[in-house]
Amino acid sequence: MKIRIYFFFVITLIFLWQLILILLTVNDLLYGIDLRSFDKEDLNETNRKIPEIIHQMWKTTDLSTYPINNSHNKWKLFYPNYKFILWTDKQIEELILKNDYKYLYSIYKSYFYSIQRADLARLIILHSYGGIYADLDVYPQDTNLDKLILKNASFIIGRSSTDICLVNHFLISEKHSNILNSILRKIFQKSFFNQIYILPYLEVFSTGSIFLTNIIRNSIYFKSLKENSKLIILSHDQLSNYIFHDAGRSWHLFDGYLINQIDAHPKIFFSFLTIFILFIFCSIRFQKFCKIKYRFK
Repeated sequence: MKIRIYFFFVITLIFLWQLILILLTVNDLLYGIDLRSFDKEDLNETNRKIPEIIHQMWKTTDLSTYPINNSHNKWKLFYPNYKFILWTDKQIEELILKNDYKYLYSIYKSYFYSIQRADLARLIILHSYGGIYADLDVYPQDTNLDKLILKNASFIIGRSSTDICLVNHFLISEKHSNILNSILRKIFQKSFFNQIYILPYLEVFSTGSIFLTNIIRNSIYFKSLKENSKLIILSHDQLSNYIFHDAGRSWHLFDGYLINQIDAHPKIFFSFLTIFILFIFCSIRFQKFCKIKYRFK
């Protein structure tokens, strides 16, 4: 009996620990950044600081292993004069092992999920080379990116479809951007007790969209990012003028797949949920009815 009590107590503690981390992460996800923060594209156009380089990443150079159609050739078609770099896992490790980024290598290797390593890699790549980063499921809408990179900006990032959080599937930066340097210096290795294990979908966001949202929001709040910091945050509508995100989600586990199916088909989900709740309720009522009937026999 004591063993059962101890076991139940430990399970309850684990559940509460994970629940607290999940609620904190969801709070960060919903809190986002003030809609008025740096939503501008009106910086004066000066000499081009952002190089004409488009970066993408995959495990190897064999893009046929990518789970859906990829955008690599589409970018080449739209921007034939740009330099293209397809980064592999091996090349990324070699870059991080250079003197400037060695302090991040242990953090990079500590990540359990490959998407977490990719989240860090894209920031390092842009800081080292500058240019445009686009996930393989991000497609150009037109050839109008030239107008955007001509802005006198150091770092350009967009908002999610809800306009609350920032997204990292498409980023633009000058080489050795002070903003990116500040972000990289705030990356730390998460302890065992600070990680979400029962819902990996939220854990991977903690190194990507949620992380960038928190860092930039706090920098704005504490005024370490000034109005003249050359940061541009694009609204979702503004971002949609330049790119289309097909959301390949090559990194998602079952929980991520389920959450995205719910997001894509909310009416079906809530219909099934209502039916399930009614079924449970009716089953309980039926059991009680049977017990009462049995007593009166």
